[in-house]
Amino acid sequence: TDWSVVELNSLSVITLINVVGTYILFIFLSYQELLFRQLVFLFRSANADIQNATREALLRLDVASSTIVNLLNEIIEGGSQVAASASGKKKNKFSEKQKLNPLVCGGENSLKSLLDVLLLKKDIANRDLLLGPLYKLLKLSSDVRHTMSGWICDMQQTLLIILNDISASLTNCLPLKEDKINEIEIQVLVECARSANDGVTRNHILSLISTVAKIIPDKVLDHINNLLPVIGEAAATQFDNHSRHVFEDLISTVVPCWLQRTQDKDMFLQTFMNYMPDIAEHRRLSIILYLLRILGETESLAALLFHLFRSLVSRKKSSCFDNKLAADSSITSMKTEWEYAFAVRLCEQYSCTIWLPCLVMVLHRIEMECISLEALMELLFAIQFMLQKLQDPEFAFKLESGKDSENIQNTLKDLMEQVVCILQFADAKMKQTGIPVFVKKYLKDGMHAVLRTISVVIIPSAYFEGISKLLDHADKRLAKKALGLLCETVREHNTSKRSHKERRDTNSQWQLVDENAVISFHRMCRKIVQLVDSADASSNLKLVSVMALDVLANRFPSDQSIFSECLATVTKNISSHNVAVSSGCLRATAALVNVLGPRSLPQLPSIMEKVFLCSDVKSIQSIDKAHVSSSTKNESIFSSALVVLEVVVDKLGGFLNPYLGNIIEFLLHPHFASESDLKLKLKADSVRRLIAERIPVRLALQPLQKIYSKVAISGDSSLRVYFGMLANLISSMDRSSVAGYHVQIYESCLHALDLRREHHILVQNVDAVEKSVINAIISLTMKLTETMFKPLFVRSIEWAAEDIACEGSTNIDRAISFYALVDKLAENHRSLFVPYFKNLLESSVHHLTVAGDKMTSGSTRKKKKAKILETNNKTEENSLSLGTWHLRALILSSLHKCFLYDTGSLKFLDTSNFQILLKPIVSQLVIEPPISVEEHFNIPSVKEVDDLLVVCIGQMAVTAGSDLLWKPLNHEVLMQTRSEKIRARILGLRIVKYLLEHLREEYLVFLPETIPFLGELLEDAELSVKSLAQEILKEMESISGESLQQYL
Repeated sequence: TDWSVVELNSLSVITLINVVGTYILFIFLSYQELLFRQLVFLFRSANADIQNATREALLRLDVASSTIVNLLNEIIEGGSQVAASASGKKKNKFSEKQKLNPLVCGGENSLKSLLDVLLLKKDIANRDLLLGPLYKLLKLSSDVRHTMSGWICDMQQTLLIILNDISASLTNCLPLKEDKINEIEIQVLVECARSANDGVTRNHILSLISTVAKIIPDKVLDHINNLLPVIGEAAATQFDNHSRHVFEDLISTVVPCWLQRTQDKDMFLQTFMNYMPDIAEHRRLSIILYLLRILGETESLAALLFHLFRSLVSRKKSSCFDNKLAADSSITSMKTEWEYAFAVRLCEQYSCTIWLPCLVMVLHRIEMECISLEALMELLFAIQFMLQKLQDPEFAFKLESGKDSENIQNTLKDLMEQVVCILQFADAKMKQTGIPVFVKKYLKDGMHAVLRTISVVIIPSAYFEGISKLLDHADKRLAKKALGLLCETVREHNTSKRSHKERRDTNSQWQLVDENAVISFHRMCRKIVQLVDSADASSNLKLVSVMALDVLANRFPSDQSIFSECLATVTKNISSHNVAVSSGCLRATAALVNVLGPRSLPQLPSIMEKVFLCSDVKSIQSIDKAHVSSSTKNESIFSSALVVLEVVVDKLGGFLNPYLGNIIEFLLHPHFASESDLKLKLKADSVRRLIAERIPVRLALQPLQKIYSKVAISGDSSLRVYFGMLANLISSMDRSSVAGYHVQIYESCLHALDLRREHHILVQNVDAVEKSVINAIISLTMKLTETMFKPLFVRSIEWAAEDIACEGSTNIDRAISFYALVDKLAENHRSLFVPYFKNLLESSVHHLTVAGDKMTSGSTRKKKKAKILETNNKTEENSLSLGTWHLRALILSSLHKCFLYDTGSLKFLDTSNFQILLKPIVSQLVIEPPISVEEHFNIPSVKEVDDLLVVCIGQMAVTAGSDLLWKPLNHEVLMQTRSEKIRARILGLRIVKYLLEHLREEYLVFLPETIPFLGELLEDAELSVKSLAQEILKEMESISGESLQQYL
């Protein structure tokens, strides 16, 4: 039969094939293509029987791939090209038939039928030969997709399924030949995906790409830049489970291939970042989690966080930081932005063992960026995020559980190092660029807050290791920053000004000072000491280093072994030419000695030598002549030297005998005695008191007395401090020391009381010096028995009465000093001292009645003392000299105390002594004060002397306790009220008032004598006199209970 021209009944052909089988068809292979065309045409028949029979025939038919290729090429060429044939005659014959071929001319149904057959026939040999035509057909469909009906979409989907199936079958044929690889056109798939407007087609494309990536990954990676946007868009727009499965399969295939070629994960992450705002929130998290799982969670999470912060900054714009108000608003609203919220939610999906290292990487990446305002904003947001995560309850719980503790602590150490690095880096860069001040403050505050938070949760061993690593950094500015952080952290942990809860939380980790912590601590201390001793280290770095040792010694006093190593180096550097470094070394030395105690004795000679050398005023000033702030630096080094001496005296007081003379001389330097620097003086006072407490008198007294001659020419401030120090030493003396040294001490003090008479030019305020000497004497006498005290007091009386042969001197100066001592003795010893006034009676009366300026033992005066003595002994008509006025005031004050404390059985103020003292004392009422007395603040004023006269005469009457003695006293006082001097009249009335107030009814017996005087005073021309007289009259009437007007 001629099969080429006979039109066979469709059902007959199918039946014949099913009966005869493929064997006969193999014989008629030349007619196979024509038969296959007919079957394809019949495959979509409306007759179900024909369609089923055709399906059965196709499944049994062994079709050559070349047949299908030819047919596909004809379809692609649109019937204009004819497949090549073995003979030209056949070619013409077939050409005519092909023009009538229903598959070529039949339109969409024929093409669908062919694709359905290809989808059905998976047993075609060499199916890979179909790849080229199928990709061409796919490209053609993509080109006309927008102009034709929806059947193109179905056709594309079928094509993609067939291509996917063929590509999957190639996994057994690897590696593929070059021609096969070239037939797979990834760009066609990308363009189809771009033009596809439905998710089903896009899923088929992505699924095919995933399959292709498994067999020829390099070709897919060559188009990755074009492919990633397609993947991102699909993730953003397709939410169903199948789409998720396709996406995950593609990612799991492509990403490992990409990572094998390059480690640049940013391209993937950046692509997805562009589409993330468009992805539904519930879908966004799952997509990113899967992507991170494929990319590698730790590094990829860090990169994603970085991109999130960058996205946030790019949307915020730098204008948000133009002023502080805008910056505050931006920072406040930051946590509401989707990037920040997503970063928080994303990190919540991971343990801190994942997100904590990511924070380190984020900071490192920001540090690598060129510092600009935008980069600083990224850093600011990252720091805020980091602070929030470190305070996360989940993180706190993880720390408390102890799980993964080593990893967490190591990461915290790395994070601390990175923050310090970026803090230093940002500081340096911000100085070079015009970054607003408030932005700098936000950043610094944020980073310091992070460092404080880390210090709360990090264990000491990890913290010390982190600091040690920073100290080894090539950039020594980092070492300086690290040491500053160390000092701040240790001080915060050591402070007592926290709430109970804060103290408990902060110290929880720092209580874990185990063996590892001790080893790390020792290593860190040695590195710090190396910096102190390094010739290459800057002065600032050395200063911070010694400050760190100071702080560490105070915080960890039990670790003495390492501090012994540190002390030698620190002591050596006390002699540094830089005053600030020298001062810091002094303070560090003090801290180390305080910790080591007697274990620091080997360094004591060197310490003392360095202290005295560096604290020499002249040497310091010569070093820092060029510096404007040299005065401030000098104060710093003096203060530091005092700190060292305080500790040395406290901890090594028993070993200081060879150095006591120098120590005392140093402490009595005018610089430490002057009120000009109160803080320095107070510190020196503390050291001086400590010497008295810690060093035995037998050791301290001799060097103290030996240095008096130097102190005497140093001025009154040093003298005051000297005797203050002596008083402290006396106060610490025990009974045996008092018995052994009281005479020696008293004699030295008595010698010092002659300063008033000697008129030293450098002693400007002799009264203040005299008070300090007297205070020292009082401190001593309070410890003496009567047997010890009596001969010393007698010696004092003799000393005061000595006739001075020196030119230009008067014993009134000694008298003033002596009665100043008597006044203080009476005040402190009270009734015990009253009996000694019998030895002073004659002297007191003499000085109250004879002007001191007439008691001159020398007639010739040196010119250089002429002015002083002239001022001291100047007299006017009816007035006293300043010296005599001062002396009489002291005598009156002493007598008042004598009368006040004369309460014993053997009274000093008996009738005889009363009569001896009455007139000399009362006569002082009419004595005219020196004209210039108010100009001398060290001499008692007129008001002070007037008050003394009133209380002295009044107490004299009260102590006498007898109306027989009151009568002459009252008469003498009343007689003074008739004086022409207003002062005398007023004083007389004040005394009468005092007597009336203290004697009360007992004074009424003197009214007959008093009232006439009072009547005269009521008519006095002076209003003040008249007013006082009226007050007294009213008081008298109140006590007597009757009106006294009738007696006036």
